[in-house]
Amino acid sequence: MDVVDAIRKRRAVRRYTDRPIPEGVLDRILRMALAAPTGSGAQAWGLTVVREPELRRQIAELVIAGGGRYFAIMRPRAEGATDEEHVAWGREYAEQILGSYRQVPVWVLGTLVPRDNYPASMREGGHLDDVISVAFAMENLFLVARAEGIGSVPTTAFQRFEKDRLREILGMPPEVDPVILTPLGYPEAFPEGRPPALKRTFRRWQTLVHDERWGNTRAPTG
Repeated sequence: MDVVDAIRKRRAVRRYTDRPIPEGVLDRILRMALAAPTGSGAQAWGLTVVREPELRRQIAELVIAGGGRYFAIMRPRAEGATDEEHVAWGREYAEQILGSYRQVPVWVLGTLVPRDNYPASMREGGHLDDVISVAFAMENLFLVARAEGIGSVPTTAFQRFEKDRLREILGMPPEVDPVILTPLGYPEAFPEGRPPALKRTFRRWQTLVHDERWGNTRAPTG
């Protein structure tokens, strides 16, 4: 699969089988992830690869629970539902769509690892550069995984509620920031197209391209 096809066919996969990923395939995905651009050449990143069953289980439970909280915050509640009922709905919905996370063979966590590569006057912007560099690496990972027939889904919000717990599970020091987490595994099937809710709100690419000056988009935005 060429890179254009990988970009077009990459989708958020949330239903996985327990089929193992061959070691050589996993190594290729990780190596290509870390071939990404890195601000100032700092390589202020790390990839934590989790295959041990008990650690995988703990991460899956953390993400599913975080998903329940996220959905309850982000999704509109049913008419007449109480706070408690909406929170319970969030938990049930997360279990419904994320439950197979418990059987994925690999989790990969992209982390920001401070390298003290910037002088004080550049530190704030440098930190942002480092976060962006982690995102570059993870995007490489998602695309190479898709080319290998392996599913992934960038997870940034779900683990935010429990970053300290995630650090504890993986033995990470407090200065290491868990930025992007993904399951890696063979999907039941790759999703095609976008979910209906996303189709209703997703902007056409032409409305996001401004030619020469801001506001001169290639399609009406109204």
